[in-house]
Amino acid sequence: MKYLLTFLAAALMLTACQSEEEPIIEPDIDRTASRTVIFYVSGENDLSIFAASDTAEIAKGSVNLKDNQHCIAFIDLAEKNIGPSIWEFKGGKRELVMQYEQDFYNSDPRKMKEVLNWIINKYPAKSYGLVLWGHASAWYNKNDSVDVSKEISYYQAPRRSYGRDSGDNTSDSKKGLVINIPSMAQVLENLSAKLDFIFCDCCNMANAATAFELRKSANLLIASPAEIPGTGAPYDKILPGLFSTQSDYYKEVVDPYVEDANNKLPMAVIQLNQMEQFAAATATILQTINPTRDAELNFNNLIYYDGSKSSGVRLLYDIKDFMLANSAPAAYSVWETSLNKTVVYRQCTDNKTWTTSGHVNFDDFKMSADRCACFSAHIPLEQHELNSYSRGLNTYFRKMQWFWAVNWDAYGW
Repeated sequence: MKYLLTFLAAALMLTACQSEEEPIIEPDIDRTASRTVIFYVSGENDLSIFAASDTAEIAKGSVNLKDNQHCIAFIDLAEKNIGPSIWEFKGGKRELVMQYEQDFYNSDPRKMKEVLNWIINKYPAKSYGLVLWGHASAWYNKNDSVDVSKEISYYQAPRRSYGRDSGDNTSDSKKGLVINIPSMAQVLENLSAKLDFIFCDCCNMANAATAFELRKSANLLIASPAEIPGTGAPYDKILPGLFSTQSDYYKEVVDPYVEDANNKLPMAVIQLNQMEQFAAATATILQTINPTRDAELNFNNLIYYDGSKSSGVRLLYDIKDFMLANSAPAAYSVWETSLNKTVVYRQCTDNKTWTTSGHVNFDDFKMSADRCACFSAHIPLEQHELNSYSRGLNTYFRKMQWFWAVNWDAYGW
């Protein structure tokens, strides 16, 4: 039924976008909102079909928004003759604010910064939240020749960091430009306003390397370490949480999402300003483990969130489970204190799985709340270089600040 509704919503959305009578409103900039939430919908790819149902949910949820709450979405879809656009959602409806005359790569860091600053400046608020909608694969990219110090570093890659723009308004799943995490962090750090939160409605973003890159970009990172459903979050249910002023508002985002996924979706909330002390604690515990060789580490039945079921490659181990299996109790106890200051909320139900596209073999482990941080880490292994699925990731890992912050180079990586 949901797929049927998705197709119907897609048809309605296409009609609305193409209508010559679609009103273009001037943004209301005479008042300062309590919060502006920005949706960055990177849908010029094979996820485009799901955008219509999700934006319909946003519209439904906007019924209860107050006058001083702005819900704004940048939308770029895989639809011919429909370029990127910006919409405002309120009162159960959506109104077109900006229609770009020419298409562009939404994964271009310059354009992402331009779009986000335009929205921030047109919809001033006391606080801002960002929803990243689209494809993601943690920090992974296999193009290790990219200079991430440059402002522009987006490129074609078989693995994704965030987003993918086909460039020709098609849903081709085998091509497109993506933005890597260091480049995206540079964009978000240099916006004209600081973000309160980044909610990632995309796969594998609750990981240590990504969170460390984003530590200056926002206060909180709300994300899953695993793959998420193609249908995404139930926006009509979580929209109140995205605008809530409660200190633990993130629970109003995480809990309805996990419940909607039948408790089969691990989620975490990361306090980003704790990432530097967490890196220091991780560097200290790694010294006690001395992870120089694969054979000396215990990976038996460990929880992991990415890999290749067909080839047996495992990636993105749950960081808590890894430390429990490989460190002494005294060292672990100190490290866990730092972990709990960093991951301030998590949802990890015992013996539950999640939807996967062949990346995880659930026969390898059983989910367990007492072992699960819902926060992952890349553990560089020699075996990664022996498989085409993971070859090059250890080299690219060296481009991430997390690699150096926890001193992985000290162990020969």
